Formats: sequence, C-alpha cells, structure tokens
Amino acid sequence: MILSDKIALVTGGSSGMGKAICVALAKAECNVVFTFQKNETGAQETLKEMGKGKGFKVDLHNEKELDEVFSYIKNEYGHLDILVNNAGINRPRDLFAMDVWKEVFQVDLFSAVYACGKSIDLMSKGGKILNITSIYGDGKTCFKGLPAYGAAKSALNHFTQTLAKNFAPNVLVNAIAPGYVQTPLWKDVSEEEFKTSGKEQLIERMIQPEEIADIAISVIKSDAMTGEIIRVDGGISLKTI
Repeated sequence: MILSDKIALVTGGSSGMGKAICVALAKAECNVVFTFQKNETGAQETLKEMGKGKGFKVDLHNEKELDEVFSYIKNEYGHLDILVNNAGINRPRDLFAMDVWKEVFQVDLFSAVYACGKSIDLMSKGGKILNITSIYGDGKTCFKGLPAYGAAKSALNHFTQTLAKNFAPNVLVNAIAPGYVQTPLWKDVSEEEFKTSGKEQLIERMIQPEEIADIAISVIKSDAMTGEIIRVDGGISLKTI
C-alpha cells in the first residue's frame, strides 16, 4: 500500500504508541483521524506534531460516540483505508473482579471488534487493519497480575486471524504484540523504574513508542502479509528463569 493520501483512523492517539503511530502516518502523508478519551492536552500535542488531522474525544464504552467518528469519515472522505486499534487499558491484580473484566474487555476487545466492523463497511476499495495487542496475550508469556488484560489481548490476537481469513485479499489484517514499551499505560512509574523494567528484556531497555510506530508503518505498507501477530517484545518472551 502506498500511504500518500490514504485515510487512517487510530484509536487512542493522544499519547504513547497511538500518538507515535499518528505522527508516523501523517509524515507518510496520510490523512489521520484519531480518538482519545480524556487527554485533551495530549490530543493537541498529537495534532501539533502531525501538522494536520482531526481528533475526536470518544468514550470507548459508548458505541454511539464511535459512530460519530465513522460518520465524519464517511461524510468527509467517503471511505477508509487504514484502521489501527491501539486504545487499551489495564487493571492489575484483579483475578475475579467482574467489573474490571467487563471494563477491560469493553475497551481492549469489544470496541476494537466494533471499530473493525464499521471500518470494513468503509473499505470497499480495500484496506488494512492493524491491532495493537500485547506479548501478554501470547500463551505462556502471560503475567499473573494482569488476567483480564492478557485474556482480552489474546482474544484480539485470535480475532485478528479470524478477520484475516474472512476478508482477504480485499482487507489485510495483522497485529503487533509489543513487550515493555515506555508509555503512560505504566502509570506513576519513575524513570529509574522504567530502566529497571527495561532490563528485564533481552535488549536491556524499554522499547520506545516510535519503534513500534516504525514497525506499524512497515506492516501497513506490506501487501504480502495477513493474519500475522508480530512480536516486538525486546526478546522478553525468550527469557527463562
């Protein structure tokens, strides 16, 4: 796919990986629309770095708010070329709290499923879908303190492959499963704690959001792959005791 003049939608674009992907797509001359939930300052920073584009304040618990985004894209452009499902939350160490499970699955899985369906309706000319999952969604790499998050990301990996089977060759669907990325998802973590966490990976540092964005651009550009879950995990999944 040649990215110039393509229409792209990124969820969770006000910080971290989402912001980096928005900026990278804009630099590739895409027309970028993104969503954010609360971080209006971050959304303005994303717009400033992109130079052009549009951000929508969206609560991913509310499908009607997502509908407004897709209505805008349809009215403004008539179609969509690229969807990046990046938005996500985690709620650590709640093994059986059903309210936590429902909240995490709504944001990390159900909103992505809904966005995929709405996007495919606008991809009659073909398109690309990229889901940002997690290394914690991959089998024995699960983390005991993030049960709902890991399960939701694992389901999103499976959904990625199911979509790929259903919509190839018109719409190609892939996922990136990052390891430890230095993003605001790690709440209240100091620079020193980031360094310590980064050393758990074989590369002995945190992955930067821009590095995920570089891979995202490569995957979106490629017309030779679909149904792939690409690990970008700094080698953490290879570590043993």
